[in-house]
Amino acid sequence: MKRLILLFAILATGASALAAVEELIDSRYRPAQPDAVRGDWQGAPGYVAQVIPAGDGKYQANIFAAFDEPDAKPIAVMKGAADALDGNGWSGAIGADRFKAAKGNANFDLQHVTRTPPTLGAKPPAGAVVLFDGRNLDAWADKKGKEWLVEGGPAPWKIVDGALEVVPGTGGGIISHRKFGDCHLHVEFRTLGAPSNTGVYLETRYEANINETYGALEGTPNGGFDNSTPKTAKPRVRASRPPLEWQTFDIDFQAPRFDAAGSKTASARVTLWLNGVKLYNDQELNPPTGAAGRLGEAPTGPLMLQEHGMPAQFRNIWLVEK
Repeated sequence: MKRLILLFAILATGASALAAVEELIDSRYRPAQPDAVRGDWQGAPGYVAQVIPAGDGKYQANIFAAFDEPDAKPIAVMKGAADALDGNGWSGAIGADRFKAAKGNANFDLQHVTRTPPTLGAKPPAGAVVLFDGRNLDAWADKKGKEWLVEGGPAPWKIVDGALEVVPGTGGGIISHRKFGDCHLHVEFRTLGAPSNTGVYLETRYEANINETYGALEGTPNGGFDNSTPKTAKPRVRASRPPLEWQTFDIDFQAPRFDAAGSKTASARVTLWLNGVKLYNDQELNPPTGAAGRLGEAPTGPLMLQEHGMPAQFRNIWLVEK
């Protein structure tokens, strides 16, 4: 009810009511700030690092043999101030865009890198359906509360510097006017802080989740279809980029099949790349669980972008129907 009251307030009073919406942002949420230390570090073969803030001016550096390896375990986890990191027998420091550390006769010298996803900025091919190109929200509508397949009015999110930004407290998500079945979908997104919780729902049912998971060694990986796959099918690669960096989903989706009597004859299937790393390969999708479960399954449905009390941004959204 509070969400609905605030939405009416926004429509009635404009910007002054937008400030009130901030009250609905998850109280745990903290916006990310530019940070020259946070992010990916790479150097001579054999060592890479992901560095994340750990609070109170300290950092955690996860050292790996390579980026984006399945079931990767860190060689070391170093903690401390940027100029005094240590852990698992390693000690070192970050300064002047170099991360140097040693353990006995082993050592590394890494440089800060930005790993651009291979499809970032990909232009929609001929015949593609463009759902967001930075100019307007014409392809989208607010979803009507718990009626995820019903439009509840104009999309209440905002455009910021050409990006589609989630407005917390505006009803749970937006849905596309058009419905889709089999398709190839391209979506670019970025998290703006932590924790972060949004997602891309194929047919408003099957969710590719988006969380702020960069540098996390445990917990749900980004890009998982957690509401429609068993726990044994969780992604084996943690391919997220740091907050404030743009990331990509490229998704091949096959809708479930039904016979003339409406009985399902084949399950939905998905292949998903996160930042160019394949997390699922022709994965069978179960009937969705959670809130999406009440919708049942269907041959087509709208695309949905989720609002879950925290801001995030999307851009360059298009799909090719098959």
